[in-house]
Amino acid sequence: MDRGDLATINELAQRARATDVEMSESTCLNLSKFKAVLRQLRKVDDNIMLRLNNTNTASREDCLALFNALQTTYLRRSKDIDTCVAVLDRKLSDTDHGRLFSVRAQRDWVANERSVESIIRRRSLDVLGSRCQFDFLE
Repeated sequence: MDRGDLATINELAQRARATDVEMSESTCLNLSKFKAVLRQLRKVDDNIMLRLNNTNTASREDCLALFNALQTTYLRRSKDIDTCVAVLDRKLSDTDHGRLFSVRAQRDWVANERSVESIIRRRSLDVLGSRCQFDFLE
């Protein structure tokens, strides 16, 4: 990925707030779509090292902008995961016995994304904190 492919921090925050990538009921019920949406929303974390290499880490404002973009995406992903868990919980109560196992497995997989989120957040914030040593990270 070259520098031209790297979205600005403001663009990342806008993407996290975008309603065109909505976690709808149909997205929640389609595991492939759900994974694709999360993958898109996790790009900021996936590219954290590259982004830090292109950020003035001596600038509190630049570091704070990146921190805020991360926080925006974390809130969005948490909301989306919680939404899908609720959708699948409702689906479990409406599902016949024959499909109960597959819906429960999907619900458990989606709920497990909370643990994945925790790991991703910790990793990104640790990296950010090692390069941007300002009090907003504590």
